[in-house]
Amino acid sequence: MDDRRREDFEKALSVLENRHPGEQRPPRCEPRVQPVNGIVQPPVMPPPNRKGRVTNFLLKLRTAVNALSRNPSSLHFRQPVDAVKLKIRDYHEKIANPMDLNTIKKRFEYTYYWGGADVLEDILLIFENCRVYNSPDSPVFKAAVNLCECFWLRMAKMQQELHNECRAEAKTRRPRKAAISKTSPLPKTPRQEKAVIPMNTKVEIKNGNQPKADDPLPSFEAVPNLHPNRHHGKQFTPVTPARRGRGRPPGSRSLTRADADKNAVISHEFPELQRPPNLLNNYGTQVKIDPLPVEPVLDRLSITAILMPLNLKIERTYSQTLIKALRCCADSWPFNISSIWMHYGENLDNDFHDEPLDWDILEKMLAGEQFKGWDWFLTKLHRMLQNAMSCFTECPSIRRATQRTFEKVVEMVPDYEERMAHVKATAHEAVRLKLDAMTPSQKEELLK
Repeated sequence: MDDRRREDFEKALSVLENRHPGEQRPPRCEPRVQPVNGIVQPPVMPPPNRKGRVTNFLLKLRTAVNALSRNPSSLHFRQPVDAVKLKIRDYHEKIANPMDLNTIKKRFEYTYYWGGADVLEDILLIFENCRVYNSPDSPVFKAAVNLCECFWLRMAKMQQELHNECRAEAKTRRPRKAAISKTSPLPKTPRQEKAVIPMNTKVEIKNGNQPKADDPLPSFEAVPNLHPNRHHGKQFTPVTPARRGRGRPPGSRSLTRADADKNAVISHEFPELQRPPNLLNNYGTQVKIDPLPVEPVLDRLSITAILMPLNLKIERTYSQTLIKALRCCADSWPFNISSIWMHYGENLDNDFHDEPLDWDILEKMLAGEQFKGWDWFLTKLHRMLQNAMSCFTECPSIRRATQRTFEKVVEMVPDYEERMAHVKATAHEAVRLKLDAMTPSQKEELLK
């Protein structure tokens, strides 16, 4: 975080302090918390002498903090710092008051904050702690700079709440409807009550045979012509499910949304899915459109350069999803912490410091600037499996778990690649449509 952003925090805090001079903010008295197993968890419950409240600015800040937690740059700031796991023993000596995004979210949940100034102080504390402990060239510091910029992009949309903070009612969930037990009968409608045959009704049979006293009374469906005058002698014909509105069998007009999206995909990577340039599928209805004239500016426009960041973002998302799916498998335990391999490794000739890889290291590499694409991610994943097989040459449990993890990767990768290709094709088509709709002046600005 640079000096300009620090001044922005100070200006915002001064605006909140001077907004209501008669209503002073109660002081924050938060004692220092000692680390437990290398982790410091700040308090999240409000103290008895400083009750929290809900304001319009706090509701907006809560949404902004949730968005920051989903940002890839917030990977190092989501949970409290574990000094033991990260092997930074001097962290809690240099940082007196640690703070993280998860603690801020819990404080929102328990109504810990009195006003927006308290939240801004905690967010500023996250960035200040990162600036004090990390060097400007470290990946953690660069991630903090990106996260700070994202936060102020959100703050630019909250200027009205910043200058007019006031109390607001907390959003409450709607009460659920009382569930109806299966044993209790549902109340009958007036039409159903009229359809019930009284016990003393006599049913006349055409063949003249009267029913016996022991015979059960026929149901309403067994006597379709109880009221011949009402239907003018017509027999009752029940409507079949095929003729009902919702039970109509699928025909040429019942095209689902998934089929329409599948037909709307255009990509040079899938020539079998291409369609004529003057036809546009609009959820099953083909609409003829005139082709746009090709301008000379498109000849100089590099589509590959424009689509490269989009492809990288899609591949990063699917790589992170695959990592989460593999970590949930039962045989993924050997790759939780690779730093202990050197203590239990069986191959003394193996270089443990060559390229240590585990799930946490892969997630940090995916979230950072080291990520170079889907093929790069698969190379790192196979390298992690090879490291385990090279390090543990005789341990049957680890070798068996590694082989099962490899089989899981081989099984899941084709499905992920197919879905990723479909998403890329849809995104490429959207970009091409936007380029076609741009004016020549806008395209010239894009080329600059």
